[in-house]
Amino acid sequence: MSMAGHEVDSAGRVVELNVLDPAFRPDSAEVAAARAANWYARTPIGFAVLRHREAAALLADRRVRWGGVESLAAQGITSGPAVEWIGSVLPSVEGADHTRLRQLVSKAFNRAAVDRLRPVMRSVTAELIEPIVAAGECEFMADFADRYPARILCELLGVPRERWEDFRRLPSEIGLMFSVSAAAQLDRIETALATLHEAIDELIEQRRTTPSDDLLTDLIAAEEAGDRLSPIELRAMTSALLFAGQDTTRQQIGLAMQTFLDYPEQWRMLAADPAIAPRAVEEIMRVAPAVNTIWRMTDETIEFEGLTIPAGSFINMLTNAANTDPAVFGAAEFDITATRPASHLMFGGGIHYCLGAALARAEIAEALPILARRLPHPVLAAPSRPGPTLGPTGPLTLPLRFETPTP
Repeated sequence: MSMAGHEVDSAGRVVELNVLDPAFRPDSAEVAAARAANWYARTPIGFAVLRHREAAALLADRRVRWGGVESLAAQGITSGPAVEWIGSVLPSVEGADHTRLRQLVSKAFNRAAVDRLRPVMRSVTAELIEPIVAAGECEFMADFADRYPARILCELLGVPRERWEDFRRLPSEIGLMFSVSAAAQLDRIETALATLHEAIDELIEQRRTTPSDDLLTDLIAAEEAGDRLSPIELRAMTSALLFAGQDTTRQQIGLAMQTFLDYPEQWRMLAADPAIAPRAVEEIMRVAPAVNTIWRMTDETIEFEGLTIPAGSFINMLTNAANTDPAVFGAAEFDITATRPASHLMFGGGIHYCLGAALARAEIAEALPILARRLPHPVLAAPSRPGPTLGPTGPLTLPLRFETPTP
């Protein structure tokens, strides 16, 4: 995490941002002022990239890598199940092995495969929404957002109904390792990993002996030029899918609902015109990304835009700041009908662009119009409880009440 060799870019001064302060917010006026001053800021744990052009370029730069193991080491976690898991998942794998693994599983996440799941997405949304409509109120995260992507992934993987709750609950516990307080949560994280791995191993063994029409059977049989996933790779891929395909989506749906509370006219617009849902999803991910920071690190000293970044440095793309960079987006307010001049960066970029991006987009695009139509005029029933300010984020609770829908 060296900061030695720091140089100030000739474009302006460089601000220090304390991203470890519990009060830090990546969408704050403080961050906006730092972005206006320069494309990056100093932090206690490396460099924060604040502007869209530079963040997009670094995400695609092959001189930087994910650095998941190192991010845990920075918090004093240097061995154990959490380190082993984060070192085994696809973003930690580089070079030819990364290409091989991505090719083996990419067909399960292409547009055609995702489109086949859209009826399931609509069916799950309808099922989960009925008791909410009847009650006229809900705790949105517990009653819908937490359950919706979990149900879809369980259907996709062929998880037996009696294990759905485990496969729903455990990924959010594992996600704590991506926060700046992972060390304080280590026992909880490792307990969740052990329980999830036991459940996955049991399910894999069942599918080896009794194949079914589901993604896990497809992953077991995944073959490219005679290659297959090893048992360790298969477990890592399945657990990473359960985490990334669930935790990010549930939090993004929560952030979507939270955002629409401030824009009721656009909620009504979405209810009236479901065709704008894909654009609404992109706009939500731009202004309120569930992945509000993307970490990379350098193995060698690199020069980038006049800055010397020493070997062993962490680089933190603050996606909130990059996605609202006025140099790219102007003073763009939230608008689900707008066409933006550039893409948001929530799914990363380069060789580590999120494998499940199409699935996440489809899940949210299918759910939002149904929610908007069946749950008009949502308002907070009590204060919500926010999630972490840095790392995977979203509301922990979102208590809502709704106007009774018209027939």
